[in-house]
Amino acid sequence: MEFKFDVSDIFPSSIVEVNPSLIPPGFAGDRRGLSNVVAKVAEVVNAMGDASAAAQGLSNPITSAERLRKADQTVYLLVDRDAKGGKGVVTGMLKTGKKSLYVFDRDGQHHHVSPPCVLDFYVHESRQRTGLGKQLFEHMLKKENVEPIKLAIDRPSDKLLSFMDKHYGLQTPMRQMNNYVVFDGFFPELQSDVNGVAMENEIKQPANGLQTYTGPLGRYGAPRPPCSMGQIIHNQTSIQSNESAGPQIASQ
Repeated sequence: MEFKFDVSDIFPSSIVEVNPSLIPPGFAGDRRGLSNVVAKVAEVVNAMGDASAAAQGLSNPITSAERLRKADQTVYLLVDRDAKGGKGVVTGMLKTGKKSLYVFDRDGQHHHVSPPCVLDFYVHESRQRTGLGKQLFEHMLKKENVEPIKLAIDRPSDKLLSFMDKHYGLQTPMRQMNNYVVFDGFFPELQSDVNGVAMENEIKQPANGLQTYTGPLGRYGAPRPPCSMGQIIHNQTSIQSNESAGPQIASQ
């Protein structure tokens, strides 16, 4: 995406991180210069947010300078500094941030989590299918020190889900009631004893901001039936186990 000003003058590298201050990395100048550069960064963020919303068919943008100022989030911008005779263009945008969420796993158990989230992701139509999206995503993963499987994604498009499948092998997404999506491996695994048997007094290890949970003891530790809400979310049908259903009457 082109702008009237020189993009390469305010963004010193091919991928830049913009925080709520809207001050680009490496800025050095007086107060007047700061006000000018912040206004330009805001224009870029707004334009990329509008383009992303249009590409997704949304009536309102998810990303804007005003929203970014009010949240603890990061916008990663992909910049081609050599384009347009050295003035540069912005070719992609990825927004991340942590959110407090309630999510269900495949067993219907709910978890209160605060994971890193992908909130918006867009690559300009003229630069798609060139590897730039993967480059931008990989930069974010390295910077935030997170694995793809540990991310929650807000309202992912089919194109983004295909991207996660193609590059990271993440399939069969678990869609949540809050419109987020997580994948198998997002939730922590139960600890086991030396014989490989899950311990009765189990502690689920924190991951992605998952709250520590201590399993019930004694008679309260008996298996519980699947959560109907979780079954609804994951399109599962409640099936009663023959082992726990008591005596069965054989048909004649």
